[in-house]
Amino acid sequence: MNAASTKYVRFLHPSQWSWLDFDAIYAPDWRHPDNPPAYYRHSAQKCAEALIPGVVPPNYLTGAYVVDEAARNTLQQTGFNLPIAVEPVLFFR
Repeated sequence: MNAASTKYVRFLHPSQWSWLDFDAIYAPDWRHPDNPPAYYRHSAQKCAEALIPGVVPPNYLTGAYVVDEAARNTLQQTGFNLPIAVEPVLFFR
């Protein structure tokens, strides 16, 4: 969950990745109009971040997801040479 969800967030060690609900994380829609608690929980899951102490060495990167072709072009112009997938459904718009 998003770290700002302080009452409900759980911080996991990388070895606990199997606890993550990938169906919820990658769901195309997080809205639950008839269920406010489910909406809050799901939107916090979709806005989650990884808190990294220090630096992530580049050899751990396998690619990137971007929202559109303009973002892909911008990322490529930085010298990023790993696979870049355009997946607008992963981004809040």
